[in-house]
Amino acid sequence: MNFTATHLRGVLRKPARLALTGVAIMVAAFFATAAMLTHDIAKATALSTITTIPSGVDEVLESDGSPASGQLDKIRHTPGVVEAAGRMVATLTVNGKRLLLTADPGSGPLSRVHVVEGTYPQHGNEIAASAASGLKIGATVPVGGKSLLVTAIVEAPSADGPAAYLTDTNLLAVTPADLKRIDIKGSSGLPGVHTADQARDEALAAEDSKIESLLAVLTAFVIVAVIAALLVATSTFRIVFAQRIRQTALLRAVGAPQRKLVRAFVAEGALVGFAAGIVGTATAVGAGYLVAFLLGVSGPGPALAFTPLVVAASVLVTMLAALAPARSATRVSPLEALRATDADRDSSTASRLRVAIGIVLLAVAGLLVRKAFGDGIAAAYRPSGAVLHFLLLTIASGTVTFCALLALGSVLLRPVLRGIGAVLAPLGATVRLAVQGVGGAPRRAAAVSAVVALGTGLLTGVLVGGETVRAFNDAQVAAAFPADVEVAGLKEDEPIPAAVVAKINGLKYRLSRQNLVANGAPWNLKVSDVDIHKLPLFGDLRTTMGSLDDVGPGTAVITTSEAERLKLKLGDTIILGPVHVHVTAIVVGELLAGAGVVINSADLDRLGVSAHPTNALLTTNSPPSLGTSVEVSVLSQYREQQRDLIASLEILALAVLGLTLLIAIVGVGTTAALSVVERRRESGMLRAIGLTRLALGGITVSEAALHGVIGVLFGLIIGIPHAWLAVLSLGLGAPLTVPVPLLVATAAGLVALTMLAGLLPARRAARESPVTAMRVD
Repeated sequence: MNFTATHLRGVLRKPARLALTGVAIMVAAFFATAAMLTHDIAKATALSTITTIPSGVDEVLESDGSPASGQLDKIRHTPGVVEAAGRMVATLTVNGKRLLLTADPGSGPLSRVHVVEGTYPQHGNEIAASAASGLKIGATVPVGGKSLLVTAIVEAPSADGPAAYLTDTNLLAVTPADLKRIDIKGSSGLPGVHTADQARDEALAAEDSKIESLLAVLTAFVIVAVIAALLVATSTFRIVFAQRIRQTALLRAVGAPQRKLVRAFVAEGALVGFAAGIVGTATAVGAGYLVAFLLGVSGPGPALAFTPLVVAASVLVTMLAALAPARSATRVSPLEALRATDADRDSSTASRLRVAIGIVLLAVAGLLVRKAFGDGIAAAYRPSGAVLHFLLLTIASGTVTFCALLALGSVLLRPVLRGIGAVLAPLGATVRLAVQGVGGAPRRAAAVSAVVALGTGLLTGVLVGGETVRAFNDAQVAAAFPADVEVAGLKEDEPIPAAVVAKINGLKYRLSRQNLVANGAPWNLKVSDVDIHKLPLFGDLRTTMGSLDDVGPGTAVITTSEAERLKLKLGDTIILGPVHVHVTAIVVGELLAGAGVVINSADLDRLGVSAHPTNALLTTNSPPSLGTSVEVSVLSQYREQQRDLIASLEILALAVLGLTLLIAIVGVGTTAALSVVERRRESGMLRAIGLTRLALGGITVSEAALHGVIGVLFGLIIGIPHAWLAVLSLGLGAPLTVPVPLLVATAAGLVALTMLAGLLPARRAARESPVTAMRVD
């Protein structure tokens, strides 16, 4: 007898069970594929935006220092070169506003801009302007003694800020500029040339560690997706096989060997994994192209080649997930299984082996956390690649902790249910029956609640980590760009002319470069006397040590970046010539209003600094025209540029948030539906003894809600500490920020969603006829 074929035919005759089992696997496959594609899209977009090398570039050649026109002419006449563009930038001031005059061909594969209005400049007396420049078509701009006409408005990378554009040849004709590099379309074969991919990787490596953090977080999402797939699949199959003990016993009674039954169950897992993997992967690919199209970013690329591996992994994961529950189900003897009741088969007394395994797993999780701290997870300076290393340790710790929950779930469930039952007892008999129903099958309840705990833990990590990073980034941005507009002298330490000061209605202060001594070492830093409490974004500033309320004569406020560099801590002394000041607060950020150290005005006077202000901060979106004697910088634009990467992370976090919600809802919905399908006899017996349809449906919904409550509690306990570890892994030095109201609302929402997930199964249970249900095998 071919038991595997017989078993699979039986599975196919019950499409509802097959579909419910496959939905959870399909969600996991979708999650894994979506994480891979998101990594691919984000990396390509980051490379394109951050490195300023367009996607159409084949080769990059750094300038050799000779005249730019000669280098460009030589490259363009080299065999194999289809097109070449010189990258040059010159600075100009228009109505007191600083603009970057940038070389760009304006069209073709080497262009970084796109014309949205007008015609890109073709002659030496024309330029194009970005929307951020504030210039309009028809405006004139003085450059190098010439007057250039704006003929186009272009869409440009946000990193360029306010800028104007023209071809490299025309730029050299109107003003001197240094050639940085030459982008080449084609194959030049010249010595010293790099491929575009090599140049992008080098530029990316030289960028801020936030990019490394972004890619490391995305890689971590892929790993979490695979782990989530395995855990969801294992929990689902555990419930499915546990409810089919009687069928297994009958097959054993007619002579089916245990080995062949295990093979049949594993084959069922492979069938489910293959079908669900194809559907989940195809859905994720379609969603990836749609998201890329709507956001106007690079679409999926190399990751598409790995989508067949996701399907293969889905098959492998479901086979592995089915193996352990199948072995457990087939170890029950035929006679024992035929005589056992549901309660007997799902005893609340966990074996000593399961308890021992759970304790060992918790110890392993603790050792992983200890290793992370031993390797320097809390250190400010870490080598390249450390972010991913610490994230992997965090993921490993979270996974092991979750496995410990699976092992100890039925033990932990009993005291939790007693507490919940005591609280909910006044709500009536339906809720009490639901509590007893969940407690009567603790292993099944633990498996269902574990799915909710997985979703809750991931969701908690996203919310806590996201809120911490967002608050930290807002504090950094508020310190570096504390107002909308900054007015400064044309040279460092140069006072603002008195005539301009009279026109300014804003916060005026002095910024001066000073020699100082910290911890016995000499340094040269920018020092200011800005009134911190009057900064427009004062409310967004955060301190890691000390308080800004203690600022006064003889005190100093220093940024976290300078505190780390100078190895200063709260209460340390900074010597500025005759002035000694004590560190009273350390503010998150690299600079605070352009300075690394802020002291009192009286202390700055004692250093002999002129009383005339060198800088001013304005709160306005339309700065006044102040002439050419000062430099006006629109800081609000730089704030938006600094927040671009965090915005990308928030979008990714929202995507993961939605997927984790989906995992939790589908997990509870499918397991509740499977429970109804497999407990038809129990439902019929309850109806036969007089339970109404409404009451039976209420019990099913209440059981789903209880699974949600238990899962949410476990998820929060696991999620918050690991979110803290994930934040430490990024090396930001950001204090943990727990959004308590948001977590409470999310927990309540998850419980409500698990109740909704039980509605359809409840309707099916309520429609069950007592006579029909009693005839169920």
